[in-house]
Amino acid sequence: MEPSQTSALLPSGPNGFITFLYYFGLTSLIASVVIAQALHLDLGTPTPYQYAFILGMIGGVWGSYFNRSVTLELQSHHPQNLLANLENKLQELGFTQCQQQEQIRIYSPQLLPSLFMGKIRVLVAENQIKIVGRAVHIQQLQKSCSQESS
Repeated sequence: MEPSQTSALLPSGPNGFITFLYYFGLTSLIASVVIAQALHLDLGTPTPYQYAFILGMIGGVWGSYFNRSVTLELQSHHPQNLLANLENKLQELGFTQCQQQEQIRIYSPQLLPSLFMGKIRVLVAENQIKIVGRAVHIQQLQKSCSQESS
């Protein structure tokens, strides 16, 4: 399968900039209202927004670091063995396969955590496996794969 076809099958998700904007905007909005209420200020004054901007920047950086979408590519001459190993690691992290669309396997945590943890998508190609998910989960998978290979 050509790279252009695999990228069309496997959506990459929001990049770091989009994720930053989401967390910055949401944090700033909530913080400005909370600060205005806590300090008994009117929302027409600039003070709540000045503090909310700082908190929004912190929230945006934090959110984009952990929650941006990342792609991990693993090369193997035996992708089915690698897939079995990957599924074990995903189960250790609390993910189970919930769907399969064409060649993509979708893994999700069970019940309530799924609202906050997101999904992991896995595409098995000829000699490689592509994994797309939140950065924090992909880093854990990459770390466990590198520990096993060493």
